[in-house]
Amino acid sequence: MQYYTLSFNQLLTEIDVFIDRILNDNMNADETALVLNNLYPEMKCYYDHRLTYTETVKWFIDTCGISDTEYSSSETEWDSESVDRFIYKIKKYLPEYLQSRKKFVLEEKRITKSLNTYLNELIDHYARLLFVRVDLHYRVDYQDGDGIDSFDYYMTRFKQHMSNKKGCFKGLEGYAWSFEQGYQGSCGLHCHLLLAYNGEKHEEGEAFGEMVGEKWMSFIDGQGHYFNCNDKNYVNRFERLEIRGVGRIHRKNETEVQNAIKTLSYLTTKKDKYEQRLKAKLPGMRTFGHGTYRNTKRRGLPPITK
Repeated sequence: MQYYTLSFNQLLTEIDVFIDRILNDNMNADETALVLNNLYPEMKCYYDHRLTYTETVKWFIDTCGISDTEYSSSETEWDSESVDRFIYKIKKYLPEYLQSRKKFVLEEKRITKSLNTYLNELIDHYARLLFVRVDLHYRVDYQDGDGIDSFDYYMTRFKQHMSNKKGCFKGLEGYAWSFEQGYQGSCGLHCHLLLAYNGEKHEEGEAFGEMVGEKWMSFIDGQGHYFNCNDKNYVNRFERLEIRGVGRIHRKNETEVQNAIKTLSYLTTKKDKYEQRLKAKLPGMRTFGHGTYRNTKRRGLPPITK
């Protein structure tokens, strides 16, 4: 019987770092053998053919033969010969690895541009907007791919509820979200959520953040937590430095607008974005999205012609 020593989230992170170190010549054969003897049996038990894995994890799975159930065994011992063969095969992926890193950077630039365009459109349209940021976390101790299933299910329901614009989403004029997979401490699967409310009708960002966070907790039956980025004590730190980017933003105040754009772009520009990318997801599962500025329900826009 296999006893898990790592959560699925921890295992995926360990494999990602492991392959990265080999490709960057930052691990010797003895270290590689030690890590393989720990990670291989765990991944053998965790492997879920339904999931789409990030490149580094996929290369680990393919090189170890984990997806080949007929020939793969969780009892495999990694001796010096098999370790050397593993390292040799992994290093053949170096060109793909470098290309994937470049592709990731380009994709992040693309979605950052899309997000900034969307935010500027909203700010240009409304004299005042109330920006609310909440980080929604799901449990970190899930033991298999079912945790990703559950996270996707809860987030889909949550976004559907958000689109109804009732309760804590009343007065919502725009939104954006980004899924990530943390790699430290209690930070597993989570969503960075941005909400833009009509600032003419609402001004209490902290209260909205709390309501949204509690709504998330009710959806997941308490199996996680949230962080309200509009908490007054948290916001005051940035207010004193004159770089506050959440809360009520006035269109005619250029400093507020620029601070907001810079702060809210955190969804796509944070320094460890690559490390926090989803390392396993369901086929077709999106990791970023935002609302549509031109829609039939937004007042003050010319009719949308077909």
